[in-house]
Amino acid sequence: MLEIPLLTTLAFGFVLGLRHALDADHVAAVATLARPGDGLRRALTSGFSWGFGHALTIGLAGGTALLLRSAIPERLALVFEFAVGLMLLVLGVLALRGTLRDRLHVHEHRHDDVTHAHLHFHAVPHATERSAPHRHAHPFSLALRPFLIGSLHGLAGSAALALLVLATIPSILAGCLYLLLFGAGSTAGMMLMSLALGAPLLIARRRALWLSTALRVAAGVGSLGIGLSLAWRTGIAAGLLG
Repeated sequence: MLEIPLLTTLAFGFVLGLRHALDADHVAAVATLARPGDGLRRALTSGFSWGFGHALTIGLAGGTALLLRSAIPERLALVFEFAVGLMLLVLGVLALRGTLRDRLHVHEHRHDDVTHAHLHFHAVPHATERSAPHRHAHPFSLALRPFLIGSLHGLAGSAALALLVLATIPSILAGCLYLLLFGAGSTAGMMLMSLALGAPLLIARRRALWLSTALRVAAGVGSLGIGLSLAWRTGIAAGLLG
């Protein structure tokens, strides 16, 4: 039977996974995925997909290090984190571009047999709920984009977690249980975080569209800032920059 201290350590793994979902780079990535037209169910799907991808790569990379009783090379870990920084930069740009695209609209008409195109800036997004395509989402289905983003985040965080497991867990079986509980905790935490980020957008979309746009712009700018900082710091440390 598992001893009490080991049970406590495993329970701590689940709690640490919940806390792990609150890391700044994780929040920034998920915030850029939230869109005003998405309901809470879609936000839940996004959080589950991110958490599942994160748990999968954490389990594979951390489990491999555990079986080999060898830590992931530091430079490789830095390369993974550098890739996350670049991904956050891309997500930030896409979020800002999506916000601008929702506000800009091109109208075409003919005058004197010449076609003219006029660019308009709308105070509210020109796509209406009635004209938007109806989308179905199930709470525990997988969304590809959040899954891939979570998977890359999992690779970036696997090195530190593997070191922790190697240093504190006495057996391979207990280490695998720890990784499993950590992954479950991070998935649950990201689902809650996605709901927390999606609710303000949903409320703002129904009552104050300008606030919805402001939240999306803040998410994009925040992702750019965190991504630039992370990419610069890890790129220098890994010898990829400078």
